Amino acid sequence: MGGSLMQSLTPHRRSLLGFLVVIVVLNGFWFFGFLNKSAEPEALQVLPVDRTGVPVQDPWKLSPAENLNFPYPTLTARENLRNDTFYVTGFALAGFTNQFIAFMNLIYLGLQSERIPVIPPFTPSHMSDNAGALRFGTVMNMTSLSKVLRRPILEWSDVKDYPANGSVILTHKPTDPAVEHIGCWSLRQRSLKIPVWVPMSENVLKIDLSFTRVPGFAFFEEKEESELQLKFPALASLIVPKHPHPASKNQPLMAPSKMGSKLPPDEHMACFDFMYYISTGVKKYEFENRWSLAWNSVGMHIKFTDEMLALAKEYLARSLYGNRAAGQTDIPPIITVHIRRGDFKTHCANGQKAPCYPPLSKYRQVIEKVQAEVLETLNINATRVIVASDESDPKFWEEVTSFGWNYLDHTVERTMERYGEWYPVLIDKVALSIGIGFVGTEGSTFSILNARRVEDWNGGATDMVSFVR
Repeated sequence: MGGSLMQSLTPHRRSLLGFLVVIVVLNGFWFFGFLNKSAEPEALQVLPVDRTGVPVQDPWKLSPAENLNFPYPTLTARENLRNDTFYVTGFALAGFTNQFIAFMNLIYLGLQSERIPVIPPFTPSHMSDNAGALRFGTVMNMTSLSKVLRRPILEWSDVKDYPANGSVILTHKPTDPAVEHIGCWSLRQRSLKIPVWVPMSENVLKIDLSFTRVPGFAFFEEKEESELQLKFPALASLIVPKHPHPASKNQPLMAPSKMGSKLPPDEHMACFDFMYYISTGVKKYEFENRWSLAWNSVGMHIKFTDEMLALAKEYLARSLYGNRAAGQTDIPPIITVHIRRGDFKTHCANGQKAPCYPPLSKYRQVIEKVQAEVLETLNINATRVIVASDESDPKFWEEVTSFGWNYLDHTVERTMERYGEWYPVLIDKVALSIGIGFVGTEGSTFSILNARRVEDWNGGATDMVSFVR
């Protein structure tokens, strides 16, 4: 019967019937397999949760406190660090710009080593010690940085409780319950036998640091004892969580702390003394190059806060419009200029005697060149020029205005009296970054970083004035 039925079907209908049988069988397998699996425990994807218990797909979306034990800074950093999380911190000396470069390097090293960077405050240089510490997040937009990098970034102020404008000169006793001892790596060149002490950071954060020198392979030139430069990959290998390079163990102590502690490098909170002289190993002083990985991966994403931008624009408006500045919110396309003087007076060509500053006429030539490039490439006629400089001689500023240029007059503005010692340089930096074109002083890290900001943030044109050409 069944055979005669199949034979009575046309070939096309037999094929269709066979196809339907296959579908029924496969669905049966799937159904019974599903029932069988329903009795087994499912593999769950474990996601980080915020403090309300809501899963968060990306850890970088967590607030800073979610990467700590408590949603507030504690008396000591140690009690706030999570056991399942690894951190890295580091310090710097010198001016604001060089400290910024060191902290950019710190964040980049955190990305390379899978550790959360913990950024210390800026400490005063080229100003009085009474200026106090300046928190990184007061100037830089931490929220946008973490969002772009898709990684959590912390400040010491997230981790440990200390005054916002804390004293960098007030020392502390070992009996102070907030004082904590930390073992750090030193990146000092091997020809010098002491680490780079960072007493201002130690004072404001109430930390007591002992140091161990990094192994020789971490230096750019491994056999050169006076080598300053180090390599990111080598440093990252020393602090890889749980599985660091074997050379990270049993290194001799370089220097005990000021309070006498003799701790090896901390594994939970990796620590470095001076993070300025670091590159990928391709070239020394790599950040000066347009292809710098630390800049292109991290630095270009460290934007100024909205508050700092608004303040700088107020200053620019008053400089450009004078008494008509009230109510002005739009800044016209401007060329910004940084003229480094001060310690650059000895940058002399053969046969020259200090001071050897380039004349302002040379800056005018380069400004006109940049203006022409902006007009040609962007179709923007940027006729207004804003100058910033560390020069205090009134005759210099008279010459600046004789060219028809403007500048931010912090004496008239009473910037220090109104905001504090940090703010003249901060406002200058933010204001210069707003330009559609920029002219700087060759060899100045201040100028180099501002050129990068104008190029990457505004799509602008930049150039430098050389001391010798």
